[in-house]
Amino acid sequence: MGTLAPVPGIRGREEEVAVLADAVDRAVSGRLAVVLIDGEAGIGKTRLLEDALEKARGRGLQVAAARAAELEQTRPFGLVAAMFGGTRSSPDPRRAAIGQLLATADSGDRGPITVTSDPGLQFQAVDALADLAEELALAGPLVIGADDLHWADPSSLLTLGALAARLAYLPAAIIGCFRPAPRVADLERLAGALEAAGGRRLSLRELDGQAVADLVADSVGAAPGRRLLAGMSGAAGNPLFVTELLGALAQEQMITVSDGRAEVSDLTLPPTLRLTILRRISFLPDGTVQALRFASILGSGFTLTDLAVVTGRSAIDLSMSLAEPIRARVLEDDGARLRFRHDLIRDAIYEDLPSSVRGALHREAGQRLAAAGAPASQVAEHLARGAGPEDTEAIGWLVRAARQAAVASPDVAAGLFSRAIGLMSPADQGRDRLLAERAGSLMQAGRVPLALAACRQLLDRPHDPGTDGQVRIYLAHAMLAQGQVRDALGELDRASRSPSLPDAERAAAHAWAGFARIALGDLDGAAASERAAVAAAAASEGAADDHVTTSIIMSTTARISESRGHLAEALEIAEEAVRRADASPSRLGHRFPVGVTRGRLLIELDRLPEARSALGAGVRVSEELGVRWPLATHQVYLAYERFTAGEWDDAVAELEASVKIAEEIGEIYSLVYAHGLLSRISVHRNDLHRAREAAATADGYLAGWGHGHAMSWVAWPRALILEAGGERGEALRTMASLWDWCAGSGLTVEFPLIGADLVRLALAAGDLARARQVSAAVAEVAAGNDLAWMTGEALRCQGLLDDDPAVLQAAVAAHDRGARPFLVALACEDAGSGFARRGQAERARPLLDRAAGIFERLGAARDLARAEARLREAGIRRGRRGGRGRPQFGWDSLTPTEHSVAGLVAEGLSNPQIGERLYISSRTVQTHLAHIFAKLDISARAQLAAEVTRRQPGG
Repeated sequence: MGTLAPVPGIRGREEEVAVLADAVDRAVSGRLAVVLIDGEAGIGKTRLLEDALEKARGRGLQVAAARAAELEQTRPFGLVAAMFGGTRSSPDPRRAAIGQLLATADSGDRGPITVTSDPGLQFQAVDALADLAEELALAGPLVIGADDLHWADPSSLLTLGALAARLAYLPAAIIGCFRPAPRVADLERLAGALEAAGGRRLSLRELDGQAVADLVADSVGAAPGRRLLAGMSGAAGNPLFVTELLGALAQEQMITVSDGRAEVSDLTLPPTLRLTILRRISFLPDGTVQALRFASILGSGFTLTDLAVVTGRSAIDLSMSLAEPIRARVLEDDGARLRFRHDLIRDAIYEDLPSSVRGALHREAGQRLAAAGAPASQVAEHLARGAGPEDTEAIGWLVRAARQAAVASPDVAAGLFSRAIGLMSPADQGRDRLLAERAGSLMQAGRVPLALAACRQLLDRPHDPGTDGQVRIYLAHAMLAQGQVRDALGELDRASRSPSLPDAERAAAHAWAGFARIALGDLDGAAASERAAVAAAAASEGAADDHVTTSIIMSTTARISESRGHLAEALEIAEEAVRRADASPSRLGHRFPVGVTRGRLLIELDRLPEARSALGAGVRVSEELGVRWPLATHQVYLAYERFTAGEWDDAVAELEASVKIAEEIGEIYSLVYAHGLLSRISVHRNDLHRAREAAATADGYLAGWGHGHAMSWVAWPRALILEAGGERGEALRTMASLWDWCAGSGLTVEFPLIGADLVRLALAAGDLARARQVSAAVAEVAAGNDLAWMTGEALRCQGLLDDDPAVLQAAVAAHDRGARPFLVALACEDAGSGFARRGQAERARPLLDRAAGIFERLGAARDLARAEARLREAGIRRGRRGGRGRPQFGWDSLTPTEHSVAGLVAEGLSNPQIGERLYISSRTVQTHLAHIFAKLDISARAQLAAEVTRRQPGG
């Protein structure tokens, strides 16, 4: 017997086949399914994946699949680009644009990684691929297959995680295969996150005896005899080993079939899979075997062009030599490339070469590929595998590849720098500079703990003075991301004094120091830092090119004016900063979030629609530039605008989106604000458990700051929680401490926000002096800013102090000219209560009724209960009211924004398209969808679309 069945059936995996079939069925029904398959090499992972994908194609489903390769781990987005066909030559404009984006990242020589380097293309590419996948899934069920994930590049793993999040509730399935060893940290994080989100994990074990017998029967076309089965026992239930052993026996005509039974006479079999494979290929012509050896140097997959380059043979000659291995299923053609049928086949051929020969062949391959103009990452991979200590050629190519990769994948860059550093002598003068670049790449990749460790490792020993300032700036950035603002400030100050630091980077250090001082409430210190930044930037040869530093300086200067209560002046500075950022080349000035400063000021000025527009524009430009770290802060202030406008459900959705992205990227700065505002909303909604939990979380993140600019976002809700728990004295002390710190720091802009609550608590405790002091200070700030809400709060403080309902009614009138319904309600409650205490029920009733109505609409259950209690105390029956709030579940529980999102889902719009229509981010759309599905107890967009259609007139 000389031939076997080309592709034997899958045996012993009935349960796994059923799980994969169910995953595809789930996708067809409109719900995301995720299945991960792990197991040793040759155990059948790829076979299961290919079977599932082939069945999906047979059902007319869209399939996007690719396999990672060992020698392509340094190619950013290599796996997912191949999966979705993201090449410049694609006829699909979306795919061609992704290909162009990745080609831009991989082109040309780039300078060293510095504090101003741009890693933004990574997140542009992630978003572009996620957008494409979502559009495909909206058009019909999509099945994504990712094989050999243990070889995948970090950017592809990052993208797969983003796809799983983006495709939730869409008709899609993601199936991934990988070996459990060696352990890959990025892959373990991805697998853990996918499993936590409901993904299924299948761990393949060896086949049992019956399954092996069935597999042998399928392969040879007859029932296996006793001796043949005994020979298969050496394969230890590994399907690849079984089929390779059978292939070797068939090739040597050692299997005979008689009376429907297959048997062997000679049981001399190779003891290992590697020897079995080598025995099989030994029967091929010498020229073919030699070509396979060179091919194994190139990796599991290769192009005929690259093989021709490294062998010096023509493509025609090689194609003739490789025809037989293709027929023998040693190689297979997957379209653009040839590929060894299994990694173990390639490994057997590769490892049969002596180590010294492998190294020499890699080196020669690298040199020939370099001469042919191959990508730096491919050249570097081969030269590094053939390099010895202090190999300057390999080091040079690794550094070149790292600097190219840094734009699209800082993770890959850090790994390449590590390999270059590993080849260098500890005494090499350039080693510390590469260590500094590696630290910068780790920081850009969001590997904050690793970046901290890398910086400290370098700074804690004698090092090149030329790297000192730059590394301290990286260390400061890492500390800021971790919320260690005071420690970061110390490093920035030390960096700015470093004599070897270029003026441009010195300006950046001063600018970031000013930003840190603002966060700590040191306004005078922040102003001094920004003056020093301006001076250093002016001394720099490229002063006009320091667009990010300019944005930091102007934003911090605006923040100083804002903090001192000069809001109109602050807005002028912020708007000029945005104009300059818009005019900068490629809008580089927006790499610092100037839009956040402008948006926050517009909120304080009660120009809420403009604020929302400015913050939304900031989100879009950050996403376009691939700058992720400010996104969570944008979302916090979008939430604050919704809170201010009285759309509290939308505010909560924005906060949840903010927290999610901050946790994804390891950014802590915004989490203080997010959890602080969530705590405040929860107090007013009488959800004290959630309020305490959010306040405690915010406190934890604030710990690295001590007293800081964000303190009022945490201390204020904490005081309200204490008051709700009956601890009025402690609540007063908390608010008084906050006030005193703001006053000592010059943060007068906080006075109108917190003043009325402090006056109220001080009066309840009999502290008239404190109440008078606060009321006067709020009036002074309000007098300097012609704003309805500040005027209203000043009148509230005065009315509470004097117990004068007429003044409190004037506060209502002032707030009616503004845009803050919650403050209107509080003023109405105070005025109504004042009239009620004087027995003027007819004047009290409409005010208290109005307060209760607003509280009810906001879902402010605690405030509503208090207003209704005051009505009862005054013997006043509440007037006509609406329904008692929305139910928790069902169609009527949806908020207005959720209804809008549902309607646009029914129109077939993607999350980014819905976001554009509603002026919210796609992440906020995803949060709204999560709320909708939970309220309606559904799990697919198709179900939601059907429900929307059913409820339409004539539906």
